[in-house]
Amino acid sequence: MPGLYSFFRRVLGLSDKLELSDTATPPPTNPNRVHIFHGTFASELEATDYCLTPVGRNKPEPLTRDLPDAMIDTSEVEIIFGQARIAAATPMFTPNPNGLLRDIGTDNTVIMIADAAFGGLPYTLNDTPCLRYAGPYEVT
Repeated sequence: MPGLYSFFRRVLGLSDKLELSDTATPPPTNPNRVHIFHGTFASELEATDYCLTPVGRNKPEPLTRDLPDAMIDTSEVEIIFGQARIAAATPMFTPNPNGLLRDIGTDNTVIMIADAAFGGLPYTLNDTPCLRYAGPYEVT
């Protein structure tokens, strides 16, 4: 009785539309797109622990916890530690590396999350307590 069902939904003021999540729909997956974050850590080990080491059994990594609107496969996360390495890697992300380097400033760590890390699921990215989100970039 689909007709009766629709009638009662209209009479009761109920919508037939499904409610959408607040999470942004990602752009189509692009194997060359990476999302750049930057921050300062005391050591490369501290940066690695933040991104790749779960905080306990059945608990996510701090990076995943701090980005709750994104499922992250940490095998698709790369860490660049040190100003010299950052300066050498930045031209891969943008034809104007000086702009990105200016944004990074004195931070000593860049975190790259490949588009593949989200597994095609919707995601929203933002600053975390440890990192600032610089945005998506195309690796050339």
